[in-house]
Parts: sequence; structure tokens; C-alpha cells
Amino acid sequence: MTMRARHRQILDYLNEHSIATVKQLVDLLQCSPATVRRDIVDLDAEGKLRKIRNGAEKILSPNSNDSPGMVNFYPKISDYKNYDECDRIARRAVDICQAKDNIFIGEGQTTFLMGKYLMETDLHVYSNYLPLVTYLISKGYPHLVVLGGQYVKSQSLLVSPDTHVSYQGRYMFVSGDGLTEGGLTKSALLAFMEEKKMLNYADKVIALVDSTNIGVFGGISLFGLEELDMVITGQQADPDVLAALHAANVHVELV
Repeated sequence: MTMRARHRQILDYLNEHSIATVKQLVDLLQCSPATVRRDIVDLDAEGKLRKIRNGAEKILSPNSNDSPGMVNFYPKISDYKNYDECDRIARRAVDICQAKDNIFIGEGQTTFLMGKYLMETDLHVYSNYLPLVTYLISKGYPHLVVLGGQYVKSQSLLVSPDTHVSYQGRYMFVSGDGLTEGGLTKSALLAFMEEKKMLNYADKVIALVDSTNIGVFGGISLFGLEELDMVITGQQADPDVLAALHAANVHVELV
């Protein structure tokens, strides 16, 4: 098999599986581990995948190889506890929106994954989460409003002291580091403060929380159950917390 054919098969495999080990690629390509490792190094240098220990992962974002300041700016698949579930949550979040809705999107790994599905829509997006904003700009997304302010590098946020009283949207999508009977919690203080501001602009709040964070207390209380309208999570979520959500009239979507 030629090098070009191997590279094509590796990228096709990653498009389907997101992460591949050297052993999986050896079995797929029927070649030596040394050959596979060379192919991974070559494709990583070209910005077509990301080399990880003992394998490779699909790149979620525009190539940052030529822009040193963008390295580690975007979430990586290996950052996710359950990438496939988070991806399903993000897809469902976009699917529930109606044509030309105004939506607010907060900070988070799962909200970042909404980007690729937004490309297929005419939704009007308001956000200060720079990885998502940069992704949408790089892809030419035409319906984007950047909520501006001071750039805080440590949390990838634009923080504004101003309120935007003229903004209004149907949904606000937020992520969290935990969700319990007490509500949605978040560990990042600045993200917490900015998302509290966004609450003033949206009709409904939708929390995107992977199942591993259901039943976990994740820091500062961002929204109580009475402030949440919907939670989108995975099938393995803690049933006791799901029961509490239903009792509080919070709609739950399991993906």
C-alpha cells in the first residue's frame, strides 16, 4: 500500500472513530508499527491529525500549527471524558433550535462542539467563548455576534463590564462541571459571571452536561433547578438526579 493510501485510510478511520491507537492502525493497514508511527508524525506535521501517546486523534478545530499562539487554544478530543456522548449532546442542542433563532452560547467543551453543527443552520449566535467564536469565524459563519470586552487568556473569554440590554434570544446554552439536585455548578469564576449576565437576554436556559457530571458538585452554583428549562445529557446519567429534574419541571433529553 502506498503512503498516500495509508494516510487516506488513517484519516477516514479517525473521521469515524475520533481516536485511533497504533495497534488499531497496524491491524487496519496491515503494516508495521514503525510505519504507522511515521505516518502519524507526517500527518501531524501537516495539521491533518493530532499525535497523542500511542496513537492519534482527529482534529476538532482549524489548524494551529502555523500559529503558535493558537496551540492548546481549542479543546482536543483527549480532553473529553466521553467525546462521543458530548458530540451527541451538542448535535441535539443545535437540532432543537428553530430557523433564525437568536441563541446565546457560553463557555465549555461541549458547547464548542456545537460549532460544526451550527454551520448547517441560519441561527444567529451570540457568544464570548473565543474557541467557538474563532472556529465559526474561520469557517465563514455569517450569523455571529461577538460579545466583546477584555480578553482573559487563562479562560479564553471576552469579559465585558457592560450589559447589552438590546440583545434577546430564545435559548441560552451553558455547560457545567456538575449538576445535582441543587442545580448546575461551574468551577470557572469568570465564566460563571459572564453567563449570569447572559441570563438576562435569553428566554430559556439549556444545560449541556455529560452523564459523568450528573450527580457531581462542580464548584460555584451557576443556576438553580428553578432557572433551568432543559438539560441535555447522556443515557447513563444518575437516575436520582434525573428524577429531581423531572420533579422540578426541568425537561430532560437523553442522547
